[in-house]
Amino acid sequence: MEEGKKIMEFFGVRTEDSLSVRYFPDWARALGVQRAELRGVNLPIDGTLDAHRDAVLRLKKDPEVQGALVTSHKLAIVRAAGDLIDRRTPASELTGEVSALYKRGDELWGHAVDPENYGLAITQVLSNDWWAKHEGAGILSLGGGGATVALIVYLLKQATDTPAFLQIVEKRSDNLRHCKSIANRISSGTVNVEFFHTSDPLVCDSLVASLPSHSLVINATGMGKDLPGSPVTHNVYFPDNTVVWDLNYRGPREFLLRGELQRATRPIKVVDGWDYFLRGWSSVMELVFDIPMTKERLSAFYKVTER
Repeated sequence: MEEGKKIMEFFGVRTEDSLSVRYFPDWARALGVQRAELRGVNLPIDGTLDAHRDAVLRLKKDPEVQGALVTSHKLAIVRAAGDLIDRRTPASELTGEVSALYKRGDELWGHAVDPENYGLAITQVLSNDWWAKHEGAGILSLGGGGATVALIVYLLKQATDTPAFLQIVEKRSDNLRHCKSIANRISSGTVNVEFFHTSDPLVCDSLVASLPSHSLVINATGMGKDLPGSPVTHNVYFPDNTVVWDLNYRGPREFLLRGELQRATRPIKVVDGWDYFLRGWSSVMELVFDIPMTKERLSAFYKVTER
């Protein structure tokens, strides 16, 4: 290995398919990081945790690895290897997840960047006063993993403009319990939060069709990228003025396609996860390589990332 190499790892499902592999060298140059290298670490999403613990242990012991970005395994890493992380930030402690692992001296730190990034990304999807303008509208989040936990924290703890309700659909009981725990801990009573334990796409179809006008429906399941298919069927009906947000930025994205097909004939807004993807990588690289993310660096980061 070349002397002075700075390795950043990427904990994902099929990391070789990620656009980050292509963009990383340009990102590193834009941020002024010399001799940077990205190493993908593929981990299962079947509920087993041994591989997750081994990955954190290897990262912690390897002096050439600066840290890692965590995508689909934000909650699993804490469950599998929380004791190996020497310090976790308040955001990580609150959410029970890590999306960034990074070293400071001899210590391994963990941080959850998603609550802040979710707030920044959602302002690109909706106007700052969206919910104030559309009383009664709410959010349906299909999926209850790390991204939805970040949404809960953002809405209940940080947002100034909030929806009438937040509905969360999740097939795994442990993830749903975690979402409930976070919501109960920080709830202010301003947002009505409902939980649905199911993986039935027909139930999801019904929930989508029942949304008031100007509501937001999010695909946070990973289906369409990390997993095949869509959380809804091809018969799903998005009400007029619904905002359809697929957090996936690549893959077949059947959920996104169904929204686009309906947008052709009705007033529906459809957005993918591109901006969320870029915000996540820039904020984690800032921590891993311990560099201040100035406006100039962030502008350069976005400039070298062509759609």
